[in-house]
Amino acid sequence: MLGWAREFLAQPWPFLTLAVLAGVSLLVHRPLAVRLGWARWPTLGMLLGAAAIAALTLPPAPAGTGVPLAPGASVSGPNGEVLTACLRSLTDPAVLWSGLVTVDSLGERVGNVAMFVPLAFCTVLAVRRPGLATGLLLLAPAGVEVAQAVLGVGRECVGYDWVNNATGVLIGAVGGGVVRLLWRRFAPARTRVS
Repeated sequence: MLGWAREFLAQPWPFLTLAVLAGVSLLVHRPLAVRLGWARWPTLGMLLGAAAIAALTLPPAPAGTGVPLAPGASVSGPNGEVLTACLRSLTDPAVLWSGLVTVDSLGERVGNVAMFVPLAFCTVLAVRRPGLATGLLLLAPAGVEVAQAVLGVGRECVGYDWVNNATGVLIGAVGGGVVRLLWRRFAPARTRVS
């Protein structure tokens, strides 16, 4: 895991993707929060969490995986067989169960869990309907896996990654829910200044 991560982070794409998406997040978080009636700072955290996930999951795989990363290098594009294998992996109970119980590649598993914790935590604090948001966030990792398969950039779509990501969503949502409840219970009442 660490060798792959080191090679991945040595490429320019993750940092460029994160820089662009973080800039967009900084520009749009306030208007988005105002328009939707969400809390401003948690909305920024939510957008930055989504930017980090996109930067880690959607750029091309490192060169060691057989996909060249040189500018202008072609990628395979959508492939029906790859998409079918992806959907099979996302619905195979044995693959999903292995995501819960395996201890192989512990570093990768921890990374996959941790990746979605900040996004879910901030989303639960930002939005008006945290239960609905959590339900949608549980589906988001499956979308990431399908996107990795469809984009054809050498990334692997596997169901156990979805299980690990969804575990991170649940941990973040529970943490955000606890903070939300404590804030409601112990926060001082807002006073109006005339």
